[in-house]
Amino acid sequence: MLLAYVQLALSMAFVGINISIGKEIVAHVPVFLFSELRFLIAILILLPLLASRGEWKTSWTREEGNVLFWQSFFGVFLFSICMLYGVQWTSATAAGIITSTVPACIALFSFWILKEKLQINNMLAIFLSVSGIAFITFTGGNVEQSFASMLGNSLVFLAVVSEALFTIFAKRLAGKITPFQMTAAINVISFVLFLPFAIWEGLRFEWGSVPVGVWGLILYYAITASVLSFFLWYKGVAKVEASKAGLFTGMMPISAALVAMLFLNEIFTWMHAIGMSLVLASIVVGTMRFRQKDLTVEK
Repeated sequence: MLLAYVQLALSMAFVGINISIGKEIVAHVPVFLFSELRFLIAILILLPLLASRGEWKTSWTREEGNVLFWQSFFGVFLFSICMLYGVQWTSATAAGIITSTVPACIALFSFWILKEKLQINNMLAIFLSVSGIAFITFTGGNVEQSFASMLGNSLVFLAVVSEALFTIFAKRLAGKITPFQMTAAINVISFVLFLPFAIWEGLRFEWGSVPVGVWGLILYYAITASVLSFFLWYKGVAKVEASKAGLFTGMMPISAALVAMLFLNEIFTWMHAIGMSLVLASIVVGTMRFRQKDLTVEK
């Protein structure tokens, strides 16, 4: 179980770090084109490895295929669009804080979709998470900056919902498809989803304008976000409840904030501190266990 926790924590740490890195990349490369390059690199790495491991699967059940598609659509396609466009209008620090609400979203979806038990502390955690989002979204800055940041924060929150659905779909496939097969399949499906938009952007893009360092960041992003993060998350989520796995998404805001402050020179304000405190409080409350049966809600 400890190994599963480590895998989940590392996976979300990579996601958090890549919030800041993605913000830097999309300043030079359009969102859809960057995403397509990311998946292309991942496929070139994953397919040979998949063959060498003898994990080719030539047929899928209709249910498995549908779940894989919707997992890619919500957890990768919509997540990438909302997150990468969102961080253009808000800070990487604020985006990292908002992603702290993933545990609460996963707890709700686990209750509604997977029929997992929802305890009173989960409901309190959800309230604290929403309060944290509201605080950092609707406070500070002049009117123009507020509208821009509100839009960016809203997009990041939509990415949070997509990430939560990604975990739910991954849990439904646990034990049916190996983590490596899921990782490869998700990248291939995502590559196809982004392809039409990437072609349109690629035809109009000045490829020579991209600094050499940014190409290095794209390579790093592809390896960590499309290969390691997916694989580690699939390995870990197969061994624990979805709602418990969601708690480890708290690693996202921590790693995102650290990278934003260290490499993007973003200032950590008191508004960020209060918002993060509320959201981190929701994570702490969400990990608490109550023994009383009357504090458990079942569906």
